[in-house]
Amino acid sequence: MANSFYILGTSSGGLPVADKATSGYLLKTGDSLTLIDCGGGVTQSFLKRGFNPLEIDRICISHTHSDHVCELTLFLQLIYLHKRTKPLDLYLPEEFISPFRNYLQAVYLMEEKLPFKLNFHPITNNFVLNNEGFEIKAILTDHLSGYKELIEKLDLPNKMQSFSFLINTGQKTLLYSSDLATITPIDNYLHNLDYLIIETTHIKIEDVHAAAQGKSINQIIATHLGKNDEIRQYVERANQLGLQNLIVAMDGMEIPL
Repeated sequence: MANSFYILGTSSGGLPVADKATSGYLLKTGDSLTLIDCGGGVTQSFLKRGFNPLEIDRICISHTHSDHVCELTLFLQLIYLHKRTKPLDLYLPEEFISPFRNYLQAVYLMEEKLPFKLNFHPITNNFVLNNEGFEIKAILTDHLSGYKELIEKLDLPNKMQSFSFLINTGQKTLLYSSDLATITPIDNYLHNLDYLIIETTHIKIEDVHAAAQGKSINQIIATHLGKNDEIRQYVERANQLGLQNLIVAMDGMEIPL
C-alpha cells in the first residue's frame, strides 16, 4: 500500500486564523497511522479528510506549545468515544509526560477510566522510533532556548525540549522541522531529502535559502504561515532568492512517500 504524509494544519501558531488548523500531520505507512502534533483544529481536520480515529497506532508530539498540543486530550476523547480497546503509544517530550498525565486527571480523562492502555514513551535527543515500514528520529532544536533565563529565575523544571523529526520510509526521506529558533540544529540533516517541511514562523526565508545551498532537497514545503498577505510576501521573496523548489502548504495536502 502507498505511503503518504498529510498536512492537517498550516496556520501560524502565534496568531491562528479562522479557516485553518494549527500544526498537525499524519504519517500513513501501509495500514498504520501516526499522528504528529495535535494543535487547534487538527481533530476536525483529521475527520474532514475521512480518517478513522481507531486506526491511529501512535501519536508523536514535537514540543508543548499550545499550537502543537492543545487538542491532544480532545483527540484521546474522540478515540475513547469510538470505543477503542487496543493500546495506544504516546511519544512525548520527556519533560511533558508527568504534567500530561496530571492533566488527563484534571480534564476527567483518567487513565483508569480508559478502556485502552496508554503507553508513554519519552522523547529525548536522537531518540529513534523504529517500526515496520518507517523510522522517525528526533532531533533536539533550540526553539525553546529563549525561555532559559525565565526558567532559571523561577526555578522551573522545564527542560526546553523541542524536536524536529526525520522520517524515513525506506523509499522517501522527509524532515519535519517543527518550530525552530535557528536552522543550525537541523543543518546536518538537510542533505538528500525528498521533502523538507519547514515551519516558518520564527525562521526567515533568507535562512532557509542559505541552509538549502549545496544540499539535495527535492521539495521545500513552507507551513506555519499566517494570513494571505504574509503568504504572498513569503512566496515573492522565495522567488527573488531563486528558491524554485519551494511551495506553500495547504490544510489537507497529501505528500506521497
